Amino acid sequence: MNDFKIEILLGLITLIGVIIAFTFVRAYLIYREQCKLENTFALLDFLRKRISDKQIATFVKLFHANNELSGVNYNEFKFSDGTFDTIETMFSEGGCGNGDIYNLITTFNLIVPSLKNIEESYVWYEYGQIMVKLYAWTNYIQKNAETDLQEEGYEFYSAFNHYMERYARSIINVKHYTNAE
Repeated sequence: MNDFKIEILLGLITLIGVIIAFTFVRAYLIYREQCKLENTFALLDFLRKRISDKQIATFVKLFHANNELSGVNYNEFKFSDGTFDTIETMFSEGGCGNGDIYNLITTFNLIVPSLKNIEESYVWYEYGQIMVKLYAWTNYIQKNAETDLQEEGYEFYSAFNHYMERYARSIINVKHYTNAE
């Protein structure tokens, strides 16, 4: 009879242990999701402070000027005043990016490592269209443009390009800063 009581007591202790372990695991997972959301909103706040309206306006201007439907090549920009520029010179001093595009790409290249710790869909919604087009431009430079950096074996915005290579196709729901016509 004592053995029976001990077995019941051990069964109850095991049951209580399982319930406590389940509760701790569940609480940990909820905490982790909450941290992920907090990190997401902190990152969005960082991006909103770092990316100015002027930079977005420059992006919109270049997005429209790079529209292949208006008869320009993939690597060219045709502006409303009739001037032309190319992706290759966008980042050079006096290029059509005015440093704004460089700053945008540098910012995204900086945050890419932290994207695995957040809810990416929020960032994609807010900046997805910009990120996809910037990737198209940097990827073009990486693969086609002759630069001093390529000769040295440097990968142009490698963190950003590697991230976008993997995830660009999954960026679906985005806030449109501009539409292609």
